[in-house]
Parts: sequence; C-alpha cells; structure tokens
Amino acid sequence: MPIDVDIAVRELTDRAAITEVLHTYARLVDERDFAAIAGVFTDDCLAEYGVRETDTLHSSAAVADWLTHQLLDGTATSHHISNVRISFPDADHAETTSYLYAWHRPPGAAVDPIVLARYVDSLERTPTGWRIAHRRMFAHGLVGFPEGILRPLSRRPGPAPEHAVTGGNGA
Repeated sequence: MPIDVDIAVRELTDRAAITEVLHTYARLVDERDFAAIAGVFTDDCLAEYGVRETDTLHSSAAVADWLTHQLLDGTATSHHISNVRISFPDADHAETTSYLYAWHRPPGAAVDPIVLARYVDSLERTPTGWRIAHRRMFAHGLVGFPEGILRPLSRRPGPAPEHAVTGGNGA
C-alpha cells in the first residue's frame, strides 16, 4: 500500500510539535515560569498529579497555581522527559506516554529528592497548537519523598526479571 505523503508529513510534524510541548513544560517548571506553563494545557484541562484531592486540577490556571505552591520554597529542579510515545486516535487528538526524571533540591534539605514517573497525556490540536487536555502522573519510584503522595504505576503480576536485584537471599 503506498504511503500518503501529506498524511505522513503531517504526522511527523505533529509528533515534533507534541514532543516540544512536553519538553517546554519541563523547561518552564525549571525556570519557574508558571504563568507560561498554563499555555501548554487547554483552558479546561484535567491534571492528576497525586493522590490527594488537591492534586487533581481542573484548569490550566489551577495547574499554574498548584505548581507555584508546590515549589514556593525556592526548590531548585531539573525535569527530564524521555521515552516519548505518541499515537493518534484521529487527526486532532493524540495520546502520549513519556517518562519523567525530576530532581529537586529543597533549601536546607539533607537529601535531593527525585521523582521517577510516567506522564500519560491526552492532547488536542487547538488554534494555537497542540495542548495537553488530560495529564495523569504515575510514580515508578520516589527517592527522598514520602511514600503514598503519588499514584503508583500498576505493574503486571509475575516473577521479577532475571536481572532484578534481590534482597541477597535469592528471593
């Protein structure tokens, strides 16, 4: 079956634009430009960052406000987005999965906390470009943060892989 060049070019262009949205979000968090972060979301977005009711946000303005309060203490951060996977249910909607490594340095902390997580996003094409309409964050692991603050990533049941580190007793 021949490739439709117009569709292929549009999809490649959309993939680059969507990846740019994800990377822009990370950069803006690290730069503390919370007002600009609202611009990577649709106005009526749903963002689910944690397990508390206050971690579920219902607008881009609420996302900007929540991030402002989360990082109010001057915590330095470095957010890294990788393993971006994009699918298109139709020409104006995209589903993405990306991995997050987020280093934090709170003032005076004895340890630099790290979030290892996955973003599962739904994006919409808008007149101003691709925007996140729904974001869900799932924790792979936390270092230096209290347990239970993020929704854990569900894992498939079964034995650990052969290369997994065990408790030293072979279990």
